[in-house]
Amino acid sequence: MAALVASALAGALVAASWFGGRYALAAGVAVVQVLLVVGLARTVEVPAGRTSAALALLAGLGSGAYVVATAEGPFDPETMAPVLVAVGAGFVGMVIVQLARRDGRDGLTPSLTFGVTALILTTATVGWLALGDDSVGEAMLLVGLTGAAVGAAIMIFPGPAPLWLVGGTIAAASVGLILQTYVEPIDAADLGPLAAALTAGVCGFASTVGVWTARLLRDERALGRHASRATHVPLSPLIHVLTVAAMPLALAAPAAAAAAWAFSEGLLT
Repeated sequence: MAALVASALAGALVAASWFGGRYALAAGVAVVQVLLVVGLARTVEVPAGRTSAALALLAGLGSGAYVVATAEGPFDPETMAPVLVAVGAGFVGMVIVQLARRDGRDGLTPSLTFGVTALILTTATVGWLALGDDSVGEAMLLVGLTGAAVGAAIMIFPGPAPLWLVGGTIAAASVGLILQTYVEPIDAADLGPLAAALTAGVCGFASTVGVWTARLLRDERALGRHASRATHVPLSPLIHVLTVAAMPLALAAPAAAAAAWAFSEGLLT
């Protein structure tokens, strides 16, 4: 049932954007970043993990604030440039954290891998803020978040992972077509059925992958493979919920940004 929390969180971002505008959306994305970092830091036990997670959160919050303060008008790929800068600066910070360790640097590779992964995932959520504030950007946001919500919700059903991925993608794409047909702001944006279905579909696929990944991390933790200490502490169900809630939206955000780029280039018309 934790996957439904991801769907609810996607709905909360839609409501924030609809009723509060871009700054309310930015606040919602910041909440997603915090949930993601806390969930990852408490799930994956590696040396200097919490310090690396804090750096990842700082990079995500900083790049998100810059994008929402400067991006105006339709989608522009250059809007994502601050995210790349944040990733680069964050990586340097991760290396400095490893160099500053005084514990013999045991687990150097998993620690650095965790930090870089957390950095990429946290900054990836900024994609929701870079879709543009025109009618097309708002339509892309609605379709993408709805697709992500549907993809996550599919994961409550039992079955093998390939079934979840295919089913979530198809269901999300179908909902995208329905939105394009019956929701006036999306129809008025001239998004078109192909763009709506593809945007919702790729976001739905990314969302199912996000839930699946969070479950894999939980299972790995249960087996003790992430433990950095001899005494292994069981993962709290609440921490798992946080990771499941945030991971789908982190993976779906760059998918939505890629769809927005394809539409701006005329590839989806």
